[in-house]
Amino acid sequence: MINRLAFRYGFYILIFLLIIFFTFISNGFLSISNWTQISIASCFLLAASAGLTVVLITGNIDLSVGSIAYIAASVAYLTADLGPLITIITVLFVGSFLGLINGFLVAYLNMNSLLTTLGLLIAYRGVSLVLTGGTMQKIGEELANFGSFKFFGFIPLIFTVSFFLMILIQFVMKATRFGRYCYAIGNNEFSAIKLGIPVKKIKLISFIIAGVCAAISGLLLAMYLGEITTFTGRGMEFQAVAAIVIGGTSLFGGRGNVLPGTMAGVLLLVIINNGLGTLGVSPYIYSFVVGALIFVAIYLDSIKNRYIIKK
Repeated sequence: MINRLAFRYGFYILIFLLIIFFTFISNGFLSISNWTQISIASCFLLAASAGLTVVLITGNIDLSVGSIAYIAASVAYLTADLGPLITIITVLFVGSFLGLINGFLVAYLNMNSLLTTLGLLIAYRGVSLVLTGGTMQKIGEELANFGSFKFFGFIPLIFTVSFFLMILIQFVMKATRFGRYCYAIGNNEFSAIKLGIPVKKIKLISFIIAGVCAAISGLLLAMYLGEITTFTGRGMEFQAVAAIVIGGTSLFGGRGNVLPGTMAGVLLLVIINNGLGTLGVSPYIYSFVVGALIFVAIYLDSIKNRYIIKK
């Protein structure tokens, strides 16, 4: 009984304890301005992680999402003079196209998702460097102003888009046939094939979703900052995987959710980063802490899988 409760709620207890810890040792941690920063900092990772969660549930992985975000930001820079609407449509098309490439290679050519997307991570970033000349670029005042828009004067557009995206994907995964198929494939792909589930098609769509979400993340980041740099999207894929796994989605596939799992994982990473920053701790410590959390999450995930198999 205790073990079950620890597996199910221990992660959320950890977030609560971290908030209490940083509140006592940092004067401004609970301030409205600080939590506004935490909310905004979460938006970009939330968007990318939402789509990537779908891929992990099918038992695959996409390490190119950070580079897709960079390409999306680069496309936003190149199309900024055409107006926000054209830019958004173009970015969504680019994200879906790159996701289509990823999905086709993995689903229809039976290539390993880890190695394939690792190679594409490098390739896509190279394309972005060519598009931007490898330098910092401004995306244009009109697009930047659009990115700073706030609903009712205090709800940022980027937060609204990210949160809506997570709700939408959660609904798709829990209330549609596509979502049920994703879980079935992640649990046992061979059995899913025997049941007549279009495994290749579902995998392809999952990668397209991840590509679109990554592109939205890159666009939101570019609009918020008003510029793109060579660091745009760098390391996002690993942070996203960390947040998803920490949030309870299994690397083996077949188990996980966007809400509250992935969102809580993102929140935990951002809280740790923010809390350490308010204390003036070296940024290198953050990488160590996140690495340790990933190790623990994967270890617990393996224990869960052994428990399920035995049961």
